[in-house]
Amino acid sequence: MRFWFAACSATALAALSFHAMAAACGTTDASSRPDQVVQAQVAAYNAHDIEAFAACYADDVSIVDLSGKRPEVKGQAALRKAFAFLDKAPRDFGVDIVKRVVNGPVVIDLEHPHGLPPGKHAPDSLAVYEVRNGKIARLWFPPST
Repeated sequence: MRFWFAACSATALAALSFHAMAAACGTTDASSRPDQVVQAQVAAYNAHDIEAFAACYADDVSIVDLSGKRPEVKGQAALRKAFAFLDKAPRDFGVDIVKRVVNGPVVIDLEHPHGLPPGKHAPDSLAVYEVRNGKIARLWFPPST
């Protein structure tokens, strides 16, 4: 049901530990580059850690499916509700980053989901993040083709 949200995460960078990446969320020093914040939420998503995942997002976060097929997710409470499925997701469920582009506060990921239940398929998808003050403020999912 919520597989389009699979676009919002990817495999952790091998060179960084999960704890080091999670520390990027919410900080405003040089270690909180937008790509680090996005990677921290990807690692938390793939680890199915909703608390670490939510910590990467601003209190007033806005997540929009630009196809119009899903309602906007606005704020931390709605974010936690929308991603609550992570607690029940198969252990191997997550995403891999196929390509990442960073331009100032904007991070664009092409993401490939993995670990879906047998018979389920989700296409690769784009996720466009806007990071402000060490937190993801906005996230857009353009329509898949």
